Amino acid sequence: MRFDLEYGFNNESLPKFDEYEIKVINDIKYVVPKIDNTINMSNYTVISFDDYEENDKPLIDFINLGKLSLENEKEINSLLLNFVNQYGLLGLIHNLPVNRYYTLDKKVLLKEFNNVTGKEYYDCFNTMDILDYFKIFFPTASKEEIKELIEKSNKLICQHSMEKFITPDLNELYYKNEKYYEQADMIVDYAQTLYKILKELKKENKEYIDYYLIQKLESNHIRTNLEYNGITIHVRSLKEYIDEDFKLFAIEEKKYLKLCKHCGKAFTAPNPKTEYDTFSCKNQENVYKSRARNKE
Repeated sequence: MRFDLEYGFNNESLPKFDEYEIKVINDIKYVVPKIDNTINMSNYTVISFDDYEENDKPLIDFINLGKLSLENEKEINSLLLNFVNQYGLLGLIHNLPVNRYYTLDKKVLLKEFNNVTGKEYYDCFNTMDILDYFKIFFPTASKEEIKELIEKSNKLICQHSMEKFITPDLNELYYKNEKYYEQADMIVDYAQTLYKILKELKKENKEYIDYYLIQKLESNHIRTNLEYNGITIHVRSLKEYIDEDFKLFAIEEKKYLKLCKHCGKAFTAPNPKTEYDTFSCKNQENVYKSRARNKE
């Protein structure tokens, strides 16, 4: 099983800005690119994800963002910016709508687990006006600018007959727009959710597992195709990549995704018996055990 990245990341991935910052707009924290007004957005290069088939670091770093942000609330902003400056935004605008080509509709049907209003909703029939939905990700854009963006989106959808041509063009239209922002709480909350899910999956001795929490690991519209060398997964955003990579680890389709027995951080292991992410953690754990035995 492999990822086909042409839908979203192969030369049409999220833009990599030199630096992002946290900005409060209408009492909501957003992650926004630091952009000089004289800079042309088209000059920004994009991240190359060509090696993502063999690169699990984005997933590990995202899970550890969740862990560290839970343990260090005062450092959340810096932890978040460290991740975003390395990998870019998640592409959340594609993540919440159940209707795939949501710009063609007047209403957006939101998936079951979302926090578009700052708190989680569990009503799978939760709907939102399309203009209001775009305002979440383009909070500084005018109503006219949003309408123009939606019209351009619909033209792109109607011009192409194949998904592999539609998604890269839509990503280019959204993610290279200097007014495209993502809410900081949405990113951090999801990183924390993945970390909590991993902790549930790694429970031993028949401990109670919170399956309701695991249900939050849902992705919309992930496409798969049969190829000559197996099944290909098509992704269109960084979040979709992280989601699918996590699931492959969870069913142990790939290397083992584990939590270090000493420091608790996420890491990938070549075999199921590995318990520590580094030799340092293993040695420190042995020292602690030795001291405990001496005290006894």
